[in-house]
Amino acid sequence: MSIRPIRLTNTLTGKKELLETLESGKLSLYSCGPTVYNLIHIGNLRAALVADLFFRFFRKAGFQVTFVRNYTDVDDKIINRARQEGVSSEEVSKKYILEVEKDYAVAGLLEPTHKTTVTTHMAEIITMIEKIIANGRGYVVDGEVFFSVKDFPGYGKLSHRNIDELEVGARVEVNEKKRNPLDFSLWKPAKPGEPFWESPWGRGRPGWHIECSAMASKWLGERIDVHHGGEDLVFPHHENEIAQSESACQKAPFVKYWLHSAFLTLSKEKMSKSLGNVFLARDFLTQYSGEIARYLLLSVHYRSVIDFSDEAIENTLTGLQRIYDAKLRAKALSQIKRAVPDIRAESLWGEFVAESEKTREQLMDAMANDFGTPEVLSAVFQLIREFNRISAEPLTQATPAAVLGAQALISLLENDLAELMGIGRLDPEKALADISRVKSARTGGKILPEQIEALIAERKAARTSKNFQRADEIRTELLEKGVEIKDSPTGTTWEYR
Repeated sequence: MSIRPIRLTNTLTGKKELLETLESGKLSLYSCGPTVYNLIHIGNLRAALVADLFFRFFRKAGFQVTFVRNYTDVDDKIINRARQEGVSSEEVSKKYILEVEKDYAVAGLLEPTHKTTVTTHMAEIITMIEKIIANGRGYVVDGEVFFSVKDFPGYGKLSHRNIDELEVGARVEVNEKKRNPLDFSLWKPAKPGEPFWESPWGRGRPGWHIECSAMASKWLGERIDVHHGGEDLVFPHHENEIAQSESACQKAPFVKYWLHSAFLTLSKEKMSKSLGNVFLARDFLTQYSGEIARYLLLSVHYRSVIDFSDEAIENTLTGLQRIYDAKLRAKALSQIKRAVPDIRAESLWGEFVAESEKTREQLMDAMANDFGTPEVLSAVFQLIREFNRISAEPLTQATPAAVLGAQALISLLENDLAELMGIGRLDPEKALADISRVKSARTGGKILPEQIEALIAERKAARTSKNFQRADEIRTELLEKGVEIKDSPTGTTWEYR
């Protein structure tokens, strides 16, 4: 049973609603996965990480979660790629499913309850289409099965669109087989050279939308609790899922809570294949790391657009460094063997341990409020600031209380932040070395900005104490490392030469 009220922003209603599952203590979760004809891009990875975030939280909140994530392994794009590579569509889809799984593993995604593919659910798809036809919502023309949108009351309710307005836009692409421009394909006749399956309407393959309806009902039932996908899937994919599922099963609503994650932009421009500004997840994971990807893509609220920029990456590196610097210091404190009791230290660290327990509750409360990951990180950094303040005092370090305080911080990072967001779970020495590697690579091997600032601060202190020799040594050292500093009445600035 859930340990606290959970509120989710439901796309269907446009409101934040209290979560009440169909069955007490249990939760069904479906997330639309990628079409496997290429390596996934960073936007695909964000959607997968958001679904992973939901899965992690619902489990930690006490639910028995059944989580289904699918792969679309039959599609025009897969067929086209197969022709380009001179192989079968099956070979293309299997190849890229394995590649996607590699990226998911590097990014630290948990294994879902079920990983499904379209090609292993043809029987369920055909059965669902037969039900739709039998219930008067589908019709057959020349071996192609269409869904009749006008026969489904409420079409457009998820995307909040008027059906008359939708019809005007749909007339741009006229298909003479359709009774209505909005009608969409449930089953397509096979073209020469394409993969096909036998059906009551002839050899063919399913339309895109029906696959998720069939797979969701197969593994989660005719009604499910939570359905997730990128916001680009609201219309027409998820709108059509509702129409299909409710028409086949005669039960509504098909989904109680629809959750949609936002786009990524690249320098304020929407990331898309058509614009040619797609950043492959594999490239990012190789150049950076899975931990960096998780922080970057989850530190912003799932419904907010992320601008994929140098500034976002720098903020990510800074945030992770703060976490692992603190974890490294906590690790050192927790290993003290000869600790000397101190009354003042006992009091300070006792308060810190109590504060860490409050922070643990704050993390769960933030996640229970529509997955507030920015608030989660804010609470963690507040606790880290307190840890840094107390541990900086010499008298508070070598004490039994310091060990308990350090252990409390490590526990919060590894048992709460890591379980909720998949961040903070790594060995601090290795994580900090990786962050340093990335920062060095981003500056072309040059001295890092924070190192420059530290030397400038040391130079300022040396000049204040009239140690001009040391001040000059620092200026020379920076010049040798390719950094020129300039003094002015308003302070000292620097630039790479």
